[in-house]
Amino acid sequence: MIDETLPVPIEEPVEPTETDADVDPEAEDDDGPGDEVEEYRMTLLEHLLELRNRMVKAGIGLIVGLVICLPFGGEIFDFLIAPADGKLHEGEFIATKLYEAFMTDLKVGFFGALVVAMPVIAWQTWGFVAPGLYKNERRMVWPFVILSTLLFAVGIALCYYGILPYAIEFFTSYNAKSGVTTQLKVEEYLSFIIRFLVAFGAVFQTPLIIFFLARMGLVTAEGLRHFRRYAIVLGFVLAATITPPDPGSQVAVALPFILLYEIGIVTAWLWGKPKIGTVTEDDDDAEESAED
Repeated sequence: MIDETLPVPIEEPVEPTETDADVDPEAEDDDGPGDEVEEYRMTLLEHLLELRNRMVKAGIGLIVGLVICLPFGGEIFDFLIAPADGKLHEGEFIATKLYEAFMTDLKVGFFGALVVAMPVIAWQTWGFVAPGLYKNERRMVWPFVILSTLLFAVGIALCYYGILPYAIEFFTSYNAKSGVTTQLKVEEYLSFIIRFLVAFGAVFQTPLIIFFLARMGLVTAEGLRHFRRYAIVLGFVLAATITPPDPGSQVAVALPFILLYEIGIVTAWLWGKPKIGTVTEDDDDAEESAED
């Protein structure tokens, strides 16, 4: 017989286990910022293929810009030779090659295409580096494209209106004092002017470059501050490479680079890549405040 006086054990309810079907797919994105970047990790070959694709698209943008700008070659040419107006001291532009006028049109067309295609180039640059950034940072594509284009235009404007007239005046005046009539080969003059303008536009991308390097954790504000003395030397070396050999022009080129480098230090300090632990704590605090 069964002893009815013995207590009957009560079974506790078993909580259902979480299966893969019950996992919220959107919750996986909240594990931390490190997982977001991990999803886009690629091999070296995949990086090279991605770089090739981005360069091809940027090249297509340049070709389209060239087609647009070639009909306006005369206007672009007048724009590029304007800094030399009135400074040749009875000299003139000359051509020493049969095909020099044709090459001139190509050069001025390429310069115009580079300016027109700058948003496309910036877009493709962003597309290449964006997988190394966090999800909220990848949404900054339009601010980046606009800011990169504006910085490129500001660099060209500063060079065109502030540096080139002074540099041309210095050399032509020096030739005149020596009794030499300045006659410029149009191809060499355009090569000099375009190299000058493009170099200034590229230098003005320094803060954006530092921003990306800082977000990827490749540089820090402290490291940039320690490297400051070398950056100053680099600025003057760069100025000596792309400017006439006179102190005024070199200082005019080096100072913007140094100033932009200092802005880059502030950029790295404000938006440098945070430590994973710090980010996680901030995310936890944000979640707790949201629950409250």
